[in-house]
Amino acid sequence: MRVPVLQLFRKKIIIPFAMDLLHLQVPQWEKTGGLLHGFLGRRGGKSVGPFSSLNLSFRVGDDPQAVKDNMCDVKRAVGVHGGRIVTMRQMHGDQILEVRDKNTKEAGEADGMVTEEPGVILGALTADCVPILFSVRGRKLAAVAHAGWRGTLAGIAPKMVRYLREQYGAEPTSVEAALGPAIGPCCYEIGSEVSLPLAQRWGQLAEGCLRAKGDKRFLDLRALNSLLLVSAGIPPTQIFNIGPCTSCAAEDFFSYRRERRETGRQLSFIGWL
Repeated sequence: MRVPVLQLFRKKIIIPFAMDLLHLQVPQWEKTGGLLHGFLGRRGGKSVGPFSSLNLSFRVGDDPQAVKDNMCDVKRAVGVHGGRIVTMRQMHGDQILEVRDKNTKEAGEADGMVTEEPGVILGALTADCVPILFSVRGRKLAAVAHAGWRGTLAGIAPKMVRYLREQYGAEPTSVEAALGPAIGPCCYEIGSEVSLPLAQRWGQLAEGCLRAKGDKRFLDLRALNSLLLVSAGIPPTQIFNIGPCTSCAAEDFFSYRRERRETGRQLSFIGWL
C-alpha cells in the first residue's frame, strides 16, 4: 500500500547575523501560532572538516565549542529564547521519555520524547535515520522520534502513537506526523540481517518497502515508517514526507552511509512557545 504524503521542498532562511540556514517546515504547521518546528540542514555552522558546518551533536568527535556555538546560533535563528532544545541519548530502540523542564539539556537514553509544557523544544539528531515530528490537533502537545532500521524494527513510530493515546488521551485520528530528510531507497542498500527481521516483524508492510536491483536490496525506510503510522491509526493525509534523501543531498545534509566515516548530525525539532 502506498501512503499519499505531502512532498515539501527547500526553504532557506537568511538570518540577519549572516547565518545561511536550511530550514524545512510543514506549511500547515506554520499557520499554527506558537508551534515551533523544523528540519535543519548542515549549512551555516562553525564546525570544520567532516563535521562541516552545522553539526549539532556532541557525540561524534567534533570540537565541543563549535557545537555550542552552532546550537546558540540555531536557537537565535529559529526563535528559541530563554530555554534549550532538549535532545536525548539515542539508542536505536523504542524508549519514550516525557520532558517537562525547559532547562533540561539531555533527557536520557531514549528514541522518543513527548511534552505538553510550553517552552520545551524537543530535538532529534540524525544523519540518515528518519526524524519524526508529531503534533496533535487542538492540543499544545508535541513529540519527536528517531527511527533507524533498528528503531523501526522495534516499532518506535507506532509506539509513539499508542503512547499519545494512552498517556494523553490523544486519539490517533487527531495526530499529525512529519517525517524529515532521511536516506532513501536510492541509496540504502541492506543485507539479509536487516531485511529478514523487518519482514518477520512487519510482514507485507516491510516487504512492500524493499526494492530489488539485481542481486541487491534497498530499503525505503521513510515509507515503512509512514505505513506503520497509518497502521497505528493516523490518517494518511496527516502524514507529511519532507525533504530529500540525505545521502544524495551531500551539500545540504549529513549522511553516515554516504561518508562511511565520522560525520555530523542535523537537528529536527518541535515544541510550543
